Amino acid sequence: MKHMIFSLLLGLTLFHAAQAAEPVDDINRAAVYTIHEVLQSPDDIAMAKRAGSDVWIRGWFKWNRARDYVKFAPQVQAAHEAGALFGGGVTCSALYHGENGLTEKQVLDMATRNAAGELVDAWDQRGIRHGSLSNPAYVDYVLSWCYRQIDQGVDYLFMDEINAALDPDEGFDDYSLRDFAAYLKKQHDWPADDTRWQQQFKIDDISKFDYRAYLRKHGLIDNPYAMSNPLRESWNSFRRDRDDRVWHTMVDRLRDYAKSKQRRVYISGNGLARYVDLQVLGVWGLWRVDDRGRVDLSESQMDAWAATVQSGRSLVGRRVPVVLFHDWGMDGYPWIKVTPAERKAWMRIRAAEIYAAGGFFAFPVRGPWGPNAQADGTLDTLIHQTGFYRAHRDLYLRGELIGIEPLECDQPLMSLALWRDVEAKQLRLHVINRRVDEQWQSVKQGPVTVTLPTDKAPRRVRLISPDFEGERVATASVDHGQVKVTLPAVEAYTVAVLEYDTLPTVRMHTLKTSTSGHWRAADESEFHVKPDGMIANGGALNGYVHGKLHPQMSNPPTFITNMTAPCTMKLHVLGVSSAGARLRLSIDGKLEKTIDLPDRDRRNDAYATEYDETFTLNIPAGEHRISLTNDGGDWAFVSWYSFDKK
Repeated sequence: MKHMIFSLLLGLTLFHAAQAAEPVDDINRAAVYTIHEVLQSPDDIAMAKRAGSDVWIRGWFKWNRARDYVKFAPQVQAAHEAGALFGGGVTCSALYHGENGLTEKQVLDMATRNAAGELVDAWDQRGIRHGSLSNPAYVDYVLSWCYRQIDQGVDYLFMDEINAALDPDEGFDDYSLRDFAAYLKKQHDWPADDTRWQQQFKIDDISKFDYRAYLRKHGLIDNPYAMSNPLRESWNSFRRDRDDRVWHTMVDRLRDYAKSKQRRVYISGNGLARYVDLQVLGVWGLWRVDDRGRVDLSESQMDAWAATVQSGRSLVGRRVPVVLFHDWGMDGYPWIKVTPAERKAWMRIRAAEIYAAGGFFAFPVRGPWGPNAQADGTLDTLIHQTGFYRAHRDLYLRGELIGIEPLECDQPLMSLALWRDVEAKQLRLHVINRRVDEQWQSVKQGPVTVTLPTDKAPRRVRLISPDFEGERVATASVDHGQVKVTLPAVEAYTVAVLEYDTLPTVRMHTLKTSTSGHWRAADESEFHVKPDGMIANGGALNGYVHGKLHPQMSNPPTFITNMTAPCTMKLHVLGVSSAGARLRLSIDGKLEKTIDLPDRDRRNDAYATEYDETFTLNIPAGEHRISLTNDGGDWAFVSWYSFDKK
């Protein structure tokens, strides 16, 4: 009871302090995010204010029918008065017959088609289409709702499904086919009468090229991705190029429009994307439950969160906020299937892991199909957590994560991460206790000793936590060339701030680079490994390594290294297809390792922990090309890669 009263009082104290603040003048100064889909009533606004965040995500969101943004404009002012940036957003994919005054002719013009030229039910739901990104009218229509929101003051736009969420059998509308013909001409730059059009692609007359007619002529209407189609790789390449080009154009147009209104608007996609100001993505495949469907806290997820953060930054080419959230999904989401007690534990423990990994968690306040933090009893816990992160924002905005391994702890169920702040001359040790009882209350452990790979003890160790008021102290000493930091106890989460006069050298392993889960050919196939072991363009890594069943999606990675000392490449396999896989690792064209991965669970789930195994390859010093291929039956899913010097 004493802890509950303290938690509530601390949350309210931090909340009231937050109300007097101005919104951050730069998204990179935001430390707390909340999600509200969507704000409707005065009660929703009151709950959003109590949540005390820096950024309200999806306060407005246009999916089908758009709201009157002029009428709801006071909500933006309410957010600003609460010290928060206000977020709107739109879908770039869903298109409903008759929505917002569109005529049937307009919808039919904007909707994409299958290879036979027929309409497709988006997500197998009647009355919903996917729009064509090659159709300027559709792009204008999507942006028009963004412009309306910018006019009424939104600070940030959440752009959902920026590739229009097309299934493989979609995207063959007339506008896309014209773009494809232009793409082929530009890529090859051959005269119209050049015999190579016929020899390489079986195109009789490129000046009159119609891809749908081409597919029909060659018997490919029902299977345009067949191996016998000489244009299948060109089509995949075109789609990647078109999607990227249109997204880039959309982002530029939104920024130009905001600038014309003397405004600045921040932009994200839904999932890791290029050209954005912040990355916002669902937890999805990183959600862990046990066989009973209960939240599973048995394993640390620090590596996965950190790798996601690194990939998000790599994709943009700079340090941007990487924010994870619980997407509601079209059929509900596991967040609303577990008990409120489990949700509270998740926010105290997994959210702390995300912050310790360099990311941010968007605390769920309001969802579209019933989720409500006030109604389910999670709001007080949410307020307490957001209050802590907002009050201690510099712990997460200054400095950088330097590693997770080889930190060691003498207590079980602990997640660990180490940060370095050069300016403040601090190391920051994040310690998260995943041990809970049957009621999902944290079970305090202590004393807790963590071993750091450095031989210089700090002059002082301060402890900061959402689980106690003020600061406490810890002890640190050197034992056999390593520093041991002893915390009196850890309830759910504590940060140990190690203060130095001169920062020591710390021998941490390279952070892992996570992959995306795009069901398509990877956008890039060559990846440069930097001298520190990080992958320069790692944000483009696709976790699916395809085998024989989907050759049209195969674009396996090659890693280029140039290390001054030998290193170890690691790759982590989660699930494999029900047809199994066989990975082959080669160095400079010579096969060095074969990894047989027969199916174990018959689930055909990339994110299942069917294998959950790490495989290694030793790489000599110097410049080398390491190729990963799959000659097995179907795909294997590699969730992360890393390169460590020996």
